[in-house]
Amino acid sequence: MDYKTLLVHIGTDPAAEARLRLAIGLARAADARLVGSAVTGVSHFVTAGMLAAGDSRLADRCAALRRDAAAALRRFEAIVRTEGLASFESRLVDDDVDGGMALQARYCDLAVVGQADPAAPGPDRRADLPEYLLLASGRPVLVVPYASGAWRLDGEALVAWDGSPEATRAVTAALPLLRAARGTTVIGFGDAAGEAPDANPCARLAAWLARHGIAARAGQRAATGDVGEALLSAAADMDAGLLVMGGYGHARYRELVLGGVTATILRAMTLPVLLAH
Repeated sequence: MDYKTLLVHIGTDPAAEARLRLAIGLARAADARLVGSAVTGVSHFVTAGMLAAGDSRLADRCAALRRDAAAALRRFEAIVRTEGLASFESRLVDDDVDGGMALQARYCDLAVVGQADPAAPGPDRRADLPEYLLLASGRPVLVVPYASGAWRLDGEALVAWDGSPEATRAVTAALPLLRAARGTTVIGFGDAAGEAPDANPCARLAAWLARHGIAARAGQRAATGDVGEALLSAAADMDAGLLVMGGYGHARYRELVLGGVTATILRAMTLPVLLAH
């Protein structure tokens, strides 16, 4: 697949600019349209009449959230114009952050969001945006660490492979990024789902990637200890700039339950991670 429309979350968190610059680089490389969305956190069910009839503190709070979101969008527009990106649009959305971003992501090829940052202000403090998009948008999600850094995706890429449908969707969604990477390594832990014990699933995926113009190395490791920590350790050892993996879990009513590997990665990630469900 090719990326034609990218969505980036424009927040007030400290990592917002680094996330935006990464998204700009992706959009430029793909000749794609970049949609910058600032979601106020004010529910779209809250009407002007309700605010007028309610406590003035609620109206003041909503007004402040809208001002912050509008200011963030102005910074987005200034940076995008300075970078000379040809095709972009900015959106100020009244909604909760999770629902507002999930709805917009369905009309994009890739959503770029930040890792949950407990120090982020206002609505950006929400801890489950990456998880919610992963499970509710139907689109791949590129999660950028909240730690400061000039993130680049043209270095080494690490693909976590277990033969699952989620991992398959993640690798397919990552093809444009893997083509741009300096090198790609496919790594698996234990046996891939449904495959014979003597099969070499990582080598089979590497062969498939080769037919897409991606030269990939294959490796297999024993499934011992915490796989999430092992993946992050492998990424650090090879100085990877991107991790690609399937995201596992299911949605309940306003409650998100993710598998241990995904939860570990989202909590302790040290590099951008592309996830698909």
